[in-house]
Amino acid sequence: MQLSPVVTLVLSIVFGAAAILGARLWLGNGNEDKAVSAPVAVNEPEPVKIETQPVLVAVREIPRGITLDTDWFEVEERPVNAVPRGAFDSRKALEEAGTDRRTLVALESGDIISEKMLLSPDMRASLSTRIHPGYRAFSIRTNDVSGVAGFVLPGDRVDVIFIQNEVDRLIDDQTVPSAALSRPMAKVLLQNVEVLGVDLNDDLTGNNPSSFKTATLAVSLEQAQKLSVASQLGNLSLALRGSADDAYLEAEAVSIGKERQAPRQIAYQPTPLKAQKSASSTVEVVLGNQEATHTVPSSQ
Repeated sequence: MQLSPVVTLVLSIVFGAAAILGARLWLGNGNEDKAVSAPVAVNEPEPVKIETQPVLVAVREIPRGITLDTDWFEVEERPVNAVPRGAFDSRKALEEAGTDRRTLVALESGDIISEKMLLSPDMRASLSTRIHPGYRAFSIRTNDVSGVAGFVLPGDRVDVIFIQNEVDRLIDDQTVPSAALSRPMAKVLLQNVEVLGVDLNDDLTGNNPSSFKTATLAVSLEQAQKLSVASQLGNLSLALRGSADDAYLEAEAVSIGKERQAPRQIAYQPTPLKAQKSASSTVEVVLGNQEATHTVPSSQ
């Protein structure tokens, strides 16, 4: 049986619409699967930005107590929380503050220069700023010889030698007078001690040696006590150390020659001998009409 052209047209339209609908449904499911399988983008945190500011930084070591030169500094960016109060932000700012001002403390390369590190104009640096916590400044008397001919300068390091005066000493629990001990004793009292100043000079930049009568040393409180006692019992001398020598050596007290003890007197009492009776014999000698009696020692 043949279908009419009208029915055939209707069926063609229905089947075509169904095909189109199926294709659209299939394509829609594929896009959803792709959307599910696609990775979800994660927002990364933005890097923290550190706020900085320009500051003037030393490019060399600067000793204490000298006037400044702007060529010794350069501008760098430093974190705001690491910048001290009163820091200079440019060479011009330092020049306006006064380059004739001296440094109150020593600066290392990389240190930030600030107002508190400088003295007022024409003001002299105080010695107390160079004394480290726990140390004291102690002065001893010196002369041309004990002061190493004046070659000791502020900033040098020395050993302190104590020379005991000729006094009575205790040897083997007996006091020996100084007359019996004619050689004084020398002992290394302190080692590797910093010299803060000589006389009234504490300038670390000085290079001209000169004789001085006093030397001021940086010592602990206990060492200051030792120096106080030693200065009353004898003489103190300085021995200059090399700039690269920081070794501590064991040194015993010495004198010229071997120290002798005073002779001891011991009472000598010999054992008394017992009296012995001599052994003898009596011999009678007869010569004709003469008789004689003689005593002779007996044989042993």
